[in-house]
Amino acid sequence: MMADLDAVIARAKAAGVTGFMLAGVSPDGWETELAIAERHPECAVSFGIHPQLVSEVNDDDLHAMVDALSARLRGATPPAAVGEIGLDRATPQRKQRAGTGEWLFREQLALAREANLPVILHVLSAHGRAVEILKQDGLPKTGGVMHSYSGPAELVPVYESLGLHIAFTGIVCQPRASKPRAAVQRVTLERLLVETDAPFQTPEPHRPANNEPAFLPTVVAEVALLRGMDAERVAKQTNENARRLFGIA
Repeated sequence: MMADLDAVIARAKAAGVTGFMLAGVSPDGWETELAIAERHPECAVSFGIHPQLVSEVNDDDLHAMVDALSARLRGATPPAAVGEIGLDRATPQRKQRAGTGEWLFREQLALAREANLPVILHVLSAHGRAVEILKQDGLPKTGGVMHSYSGPAELVPVYESLGLHIAFTGIVCQPRASKPRAAVQRVTLERLLVETDAPFQTPEPHRPANNEPAFLPTVVAEVALLRGMDAERVAKQTNENARRLFGIA
């Protein structure tokens, strides 16, 4: 696996990518993230419990995961961010456990506030309730980011007012992806981020290959086109935004 990873990172560097955020989605993956970051110091890590686990894990195990996250945030090697956390109500099964999903989201928000670490939010088919919870509970002072934003453009200023950045993936390269393409144009430049969500959401023209960080310049180019900006300026600004948000030199 590490040999493949080395090649992926080498291709990304050759394409101009200078930093990486590894998404934490469950305790099983946190150690893997740390091993990668030790091998590649340009990789930052996040620890979180993904909302999709609500439909896959029982309540006792979810409580144990939250306890494990709390311990890791107080440990000697805390992550740069807490995430991916959030709400996912894209399927009927997940809707049936909406209460558990909200509990998991709020517990992790509380841990992030206590540690004052930025959050990486995954919100799917639940933007209305996510906004309510964020307004009621609040974010860490360090803020956070709406990962892979696919919500309506009119919610962009709402999320920004709460202290969030907005990140876009290769989905914006699809002409039929009207919502994220409209949202790209509403984001304040200082709140704009780009990402790959590798190995998912491969941008055109790289399909059907798995997504990887080397494809990030394609996302940058499309975002720049949609905003009527120079791609180099978008790349520079989003790099600065990400490093500021996650406290990366």
